[in-house]
Amino acid sequence: MNKRWNDRKPSSVDLVISYPAFGLLRGKAINISHNGMFIETAAISLCNYAEIELTLSLPELSKSPINIQATIIHNSDKGIGVMFRNEANKNITHTLHQYATSHAHQQAV
Repeated sequence: MNKRWNDRKPSSVDLVISYPAFGLLRGKAINISHNGMFIETAAISLCNYAEIELTLSLPELSKSPINIQATIIHNSDKGIGVMFRNEANKNITHTLHQYATSHAHQQAV
């Protein structure tokens, strides 16, 4: 059983992953919580516990790109699960979770 500390909300947010070993990779966040997200990536293996930076553009939330520091927690053949790294991300990730919640609600209506 996979226990979650926080609710994950479905999403569809394109982003860029800055991964030290490969440079920049494209991905799509398919669910978001207050503490992390799952990102679909190309079929490439990324190391667990690697520190990465995520960059996403959400004009509804911010005029400039949003950068989030994260750590890869697990890999699968579909992508990576990441945990947001520090308290500086707290407001950004809370807002991102609210964005995912409101968009999931709008799609369900």
